[in-house]
Amino acid sequence: MKRLLASAAATALALGGLLVATAAPASAHSGGPVADCQSLKVDLWAYAPGNGLTVVVDGKTLEPRSFDGHFKKTYDLDPTQDHTWSVAVDASDNDRYDKSWKGTTTACEAPEEESPVQVGVYVYPKLDPTRGAAWENSGPQKLVTSDEVALPEKPWDKTWLVAPLDLEAVREVARTIEPDVTTEELCTAWAVQQDLVDLPGGLAELPTDIRYSPDGKHLGEFPDGTLISWDHQDLVKLFPEGACDTPEPVDEEVVAPATPVVPSAVEVCGTELTEENVPAESEEFRYTVTAEGVVAEPKGATVEFSAETAELGYVVAEDGRSALFPIADLLPSEEACALVPGAIEAVCEGDVPYLGYEVALPEGITVDDENPLTITFLHPNGGENYVVEGQPLNGTILWPGASAEEPKQWPGFVRNEDGSYTETEGNYAWTRDGVEVLFEVNPAYSTVVSYPPATSACANPPVAPVAAEDVPAPAGASGPELATTGATVAGAAAFAALLVGGGALVFWLRRRVQS
Repeated sequence: MKRLLASAAATALALGGLLVATAAPASAHSGGPVADCQSLKVDLWAYAPGNGLTVVVDGKTLEPRSFDGHFKKTYDLDPTQDHTWSVAVDASDNDRYDKSWKGTTTACEAPEEESPVQVGVYVYPKLDPTRGAAWENSGPQKLVTSDEVALPEKPWDKTWLVAPLDLEAVREVARTIEPDVTTEELCTAWAVQQDLVDLPGGLAELPTDIRYSPDGKHLGEFPDGTLISWDHQDLVKLFPEGACDTPEPVDEEVVAPATPVVPSAVEVCGTELTEENVPAESEEFRYTVTAEGVVAEPKGATVEFSAETAELGYVVAEDGRSALFPIADLLPSEEACALVPGAIEAVCEGDVPYLGYEVALPEGITVDDENPLTITFLHPNGGENYVVEGQPLNGTILWPGASAEEPKQWPGFVRNEDGSYTETEGNYAWTRDGVEVLFEVNPAYSTVVSYPPATSACANPPVAPVAAEDVPAPAGASGPELATTGATVAGAAAFAALLVGGGALVFWLRRRVQS
């Protein structure tokens, strides 16, 4: 019995071993996808051969393929974008092992950029040219250039230093410290300080001037905690090769055009140009008053008159070194300063001719004298004028050559001993045919005044001339003095009757301004 049982057991074990040896291997269908903002990783294992795989990202199929047993691949995603994805497995051994996954990813957060740090490059003359470059050996420092860099891992390795430096840029800045500094001095007695700093406001907070002080009160110090590293070197070490052999530049004078200021005009008639009308001296020009006007002169050879100078009224000299603003353009015009005329005409008072007049001072002109007026009858041929001074601004004066008292006189006539009158070229006969009369105070006015016509009661003597011969004329007068020779005139009443009903006076006036 025992043998029978043992035999059966052995048979069973043998059959079991055969079944195990001939059966297909078991499939665990493990793994799956893992996604983040940068990638989609698909790792599948323990699958039977001949499985189907589909990978889709943002609607685009990336993997329509098959795999045997194990599949592993990473798909890169755009880290700046959101994505949708899906993975599907069609298992070859049994539909119940089919699997699918899907999901979304969100764009990666941008990493915070590390703020840059600043490099300030300063040049300075060494206090002792024989010693090396150092903070304690530095004169006044000026910023020559600057830069922003990423913070070095090892600031004291000096990988952040700015080099080479431009000779012309350094020279320009150095001359703000020492105007006459030469290339040789820059290469032998000057140095450079470079500072690596972390300033909250960036390059804008770099000081432009730094100065060492033995008492510790330095100019342009950086705020506490902002200075990271620094370096001092002789300037020659940071110049390009051969820079110190560059010939010294020759400064050329640059001529700059400039425009002088226009003098202020004289506003009151009769006043002269004074220093008050002259512009104040400037960096470019000095101004002087002359009889011709105001002269502007450049103060240096680098200043020349601009094109606008002539447009303003200046007359530039041929050599270009002076310009005149004419005095005529600064004084009030003759028209503005002329006497203002009223009625001016020859008038008769009975049988006596007079000049009646009325003038007024222009606006702004005042005089202290009650009788400031001078009246001049201007001789048309250049002879002696007839002048009456000390007259009021309105009134009447006897016509030249006339007399209101006995023996009466009329211009252009001379009285004879028998009481008759003879026509003559003397006794101001030239005033009878339209004469120009000038009125002067300081401002002036002139006009032509006609002598009363022959039909006027006062034009001629009361009797007709008795002779046509030439009768010597009296000498010309410089005032209203009249000839007084002859006897009392007879027949005045008859002459007056003859002229009754004479016509009105006709006067022709014209102005002529004289200053």
